[in-house]
Amino acid sequence: MEAFDNYKPADWRTSFESKLTVESSLLYEEYTGHIEKSGNDQHQYRLIRLPNNLAALCVQDIEAKEAAASLSVNVGSNANPAELLGFAHFLEHMLFLGTEKYPDEGEYDAYLSSHSGSNNAYTSFTETNYHFSVENGALEGALDRFAQFFISPLFNKDRVDRELNAVDSEHKGNLQSDSWRFYELMSSISNPAHPFSWFSTGNTETLKGAARELGLDLREELIKFYHKYYSADVMRLVVVGNHSLDVLSEWVASKFSDVKSKGNTRPVVDGHPIGKAELGKLIHYKTVREKYELELQFSLPDLKSTYGEKPFDYISTLIGHREPGSIYSVLRKNGWATAIFAGSDGLLYDGFSTCFIGVTATPEGLENYEAIVSIIFGYINMLVESGPQEWYYQELALTSKAEFDFKEKVDAENYAVSLSSEGLSQNIPPHQVLSHGSLHTGFNADLISKCLSYLNPSNYRLFIGAQEHKAVECKLEEKYYGVLYHIADLPSRLTSDVKCSPSIAKMLHLPSRNAYLPESLSVTKPATPVDKPAMEPVLLRKNDKFEVWFKQDDQFFTPHGHIGLTISSEYVNNSPLNHLLSTLFCSLVSAELQEQLFSALLANSYFYVAPGGGSINVDVTGFSSGLPTLLKTVLQKLKTFKVDAQQFSIYRDKIERMIQSQRQNNPLSLLGRQLGAVNVVPAFDLEMLEEALNNMTLDGLQKHTELLFSKAYVKMLVSGNYNQSVALEASNQVLDILQFQPASRSSINVRRILDIEPGYYTQIVPISDQKCLNSAVVCTFYCGSVYDTRDAVILHILKNMVHTAFFAQLRTSEQLGYRVGAGSDFTKNGKRMLKFIVEGESNPAYVTQRINQFICQYRQKLQELTVEEFELSVQSLISVKQEKLKSIDEEFSQLWGPITSDKYKFDKGNENMEHLKQLSKDDLLVFWDKYVNEDTAHGYTRLDMQMSSAKIWEPTAEEFEMYPGTVIALYGSLRSEGHTGLSIADVQSFVSSADASSSIESLLAELSKLFVTKQVPSVPSKVTDVTNTAVVDVEGPRVIFESSSKIATALQMAISSANKAPKFVTLSKTNFANIDMKQSPEGIWLINDYKRFQQTQALHGISVPSRKLVPLIAESALVDNN
Repeated sequence: MEAFDNYKPADWRTSFESKLTVESSLLYEEYTGHIEKSGNDQHQYRLIRLPNNLAALCVQDIEAKEAAASLSVNVGSNANPAELLGFAHFLEHMLFLGTEKYPDEGEYDAYLSSHSGSNNAYTSFTETNYHFSVENGALEGALDRFAQFFISPLFNKDRVDRELNAVDSEHKGNLQSDSWRFYELMSSISNPAHPFSWFSTGNTETLKGAARELGLDLREELIKFYHKYYSADVMRLVVVGNHSLDVLSEWVASKFSDVKSKGNTRPVVDGHPIGKAELGKLIHYKTVREKYELELQFSLPDLKSTYGEKPFDYISTLIGHREPGSIYSVLRKNGWATAIFAGSDGLLYDGFSTCFIGVTATPEGLENYEAIVSIIFGYINMLVESGPQEWYYQELALTSKAEFDFKEKVDAENYAVSLSSEGLSQNIPPHQVLSHGSLHTGFNADLISKCLSYLNPSNYRLFIGAQEHKAVECKLEEKYYGVLYHIADLPSRLTSDVKCSPSIAKMLHLPSRNAYLPESLSVTKPATPVDKPAMEPVLLRKNDKFEVWFKQDDQFFTPHGHIGLTISSEYVNNSPLNHLLSTLFCSLVSAELQEQLFSALLANSYFYVAPGGGSINVDVTGFSSGLPTLLKTVLQKLKTFKVDAQQFSIYRDKIERMIQSQRQNNPLSLLGRQLGAVNVVPAFDLEMLEEALNNMTLDGLQKHTELLFSKAYVKMLVSGNYNQSVALEASNQVLDILQFQPASRSSINVRRILDIEPGYYTQIVPISDQKCLNSAVVCTFYCGSVYDTRDAVILHILKNMVHTAFFAQLRTSEQLGYRVGAGSDFTKNGKRMLKFIVEGESNPAYVTQRINQFICQYRQKLQELTVEEFELSVQSLISVKQEKLKSIDEEFSQLWGPITSDKYKFDKGNENMEHLKQLSKDDLLVFWDKYVNEDTAHGYTRLDMQMSSAKIWEPTAEEFEMYPGTVIALYGSLRSEGHTGLSIADVQSFVSSADASSSIESLLAELSKLFVTKQVPSVPSKVTDVTNTAVVDVEGPRVIFESSSKIATALQMAISSANKAPKFVTLSKTNFANIDMKQSPEGIWLINDYKRFQQTQALHGISVPSRKLVPLIAESALVDNN
């Protein structure tokens, strides 16, 4: 394929001068040229290159309390060996598991967690990125540990074997994800000689299985891969902190200069993944969820040389435009689509690019996919014939420049990742490392025309996705995700003979000039200077139907604003039907506004309309000058909306598909939803919503929209670049347009939170997706009132500590799942919670017992915690909590929460800070014993949720009642390993009679004999399972269990607890057996009907404001002024 002739790597040699670090006189080179940066950017930057050729950007943010770093390696799955697919991703996992200097595999995580930090990594086709955040005072230590990843990783043999399970679990967790499935299908049918077509994430089969078959040692292969590709020459580092540039440069030079330089090891791949053999194809594929998708993929040359002119910004925004004359507008009028998107991956890949045009279709649209394709090409032909429009390009450039000129701060870690991944690319000149993504270097009509020429009917392939296809039978199966598909040549009517009908062609035209470009970029500052920003907004007005809050920007001084409303009405959410009608109403309104206001979105002014709780929520945010007009347009649409029959049908069906698709969510998401359903009243589960769907009618929706705004109570916050008069004018606009009567506050449906009676409860939630391989557990401990701010800060410290240890034990050491963690949560007006989550292939009953063991043992760690370690955690948290707000949007969120919660407590941060300063190490132990320790917590309240995949055995209610949880876990572990020769009664009998003083090896041998007596059938050969937990011997029907297996662990837990007295029998005062709930031998209640259980529980009260609300301006004064 023809390439753009002017491409060459950026000059990263000129204007670099040799320097020495201040403290240690270490050599490095510093870029001395000018770096383009926003006038609003208060960061200081230093771009350096170490002697080993590693490029680094040091970023000083003098006000930051949180630091971050990100290192990008210009090597990704494009370097995977053909025989070991997913190897680059596997290596990414392994670097976290110990280095020569820091051999403890959990040391890095523990260090970051103890300093209020976190970390992550990802592997893409051309890049592997590692990043972390941490409290500023701990940045040097974090960098020292981080640098060792790229100097001396250990790749310990035992950790290699264990981490394979994590990679495999990660892959299996994605098997039912339509986005992952589509990406893999799209890749797999690309050029087979190109690494883009190879499976990239890896699993046990492609790594351990392939290595075994080839006689390879995986550890040795990891070391070879690492030494071959991980060179300082292809690494780009960004470090953000409040330390001086001299200090940051010192740390970078001292810690990363030992990374070895091996030259440019970036993989060079010839050819294009979408070549002539792959073009001109029509691919139908089956989706997991009910959806209807079209995607056109075009083959493009390498576009990196066009980063400045950005021709595909011009092209993709026109193709994805939604106003009259656009593709979307025509498709929507025909009832064929609900969304369209377009884009290019021009900077992602080396040597090639692609362009994609996607359509979220309706069922009718899918049937008319040929007409949709013809309309798309009709629009492209119109663009070609019209020629590139400089006025449109300049509108895009103007908006981007305005956003860049008044750039607001972002999260340090995300900023570091973005800069290391894109800004320090070899394709970006050093002076544009900050500006390359924002500033347009100039209109180039020839370049736009050349790019458009690639979007032709002979240079694409077409994907059509749906659960079922009428026209074709999907018999082919993709290897790693099992995607069923059908592939054929595109017919000539979709290639050489594609034609858009003349009547539709007349409807396609360029958009109008953008009326939402910012009229003014001036900044309104307070009349008198302020020493420090105000912590709370001003209540401008309040009456029986309206309260208006105002916060003028007094710290950011950018031309941005944010206006939010909650329109509370008794009709929004008082029944499943009204909940759905409100959702449908907001979806239809948003769809119409998308078509009407797409230009506003291009001008970086955004709107949001959605139901939430008992309210319709409206937000507008962006450049401040245009937001009042934007808000007026949104409110007018809300008030005057008329239901269109065609669109009602389309979006009603879309909501039905959305409800059904939620059953395909991952197990943790489903358990999270169910936990909310148990805690909150009213909460509408999927069955209730499905039943209500049958009663949704067009007339019913129209009546509902009229009722929504008949009586209401509105809260409003105007924040940002405004003065008080603008805020009052906006509030009058709300009243004038909506014309509502006051609603009684007691009539508005308020969600109430269950005040669960002390006790230990479990709900076993059935799984809907029978193909899902993962199971999940969520263990929730209720930890006091959400209004107890002292307990809140203790919980915050605890969850940071607990997560690190929990992850290290259950994820890293025991490999019980890929998604493993501990965290805190809360319910509005209810209680705070400490939660433990695990999602993976392990049996939930076994996982729950392992969580119990961890919790029992963790108290000892709290006792052993030193005063110094505790104070370090507290000081780190204080430092992070002192982080200044970064933007007007962030400030809005901080103020809006206390308003919508009805507490109006704007100084909670200071209160939390005071509690933190007064805490002692003993407070953690007291908290643990009060809420989490089952031996000491008088009000011990715990709710476990379990969901098992279809392949996992789970107990019946009767078995739950009859057998202890440890026996159920042991029996489930045996079943999971394929040992089905015993009944659960046999296992219980064995545990009851076992000698607890015997060694685990003896006990396992006795268990093996039990299988012999039950005549377990022998197998024809000796087979070792992939986790090395059991061996079946060919000499006879003996089952030999390894002492390191899950079965051995489960057996130890069962025997050690066999003679213990039940702990939880007397916790609950209510005898739930009277509503047919079962209680386990330990005293755990099994919730079989959560709605009936809810009816037995008390409810928490709603919030009482923390203050009496007195408006600044009396309503009588407002009336007089009008």
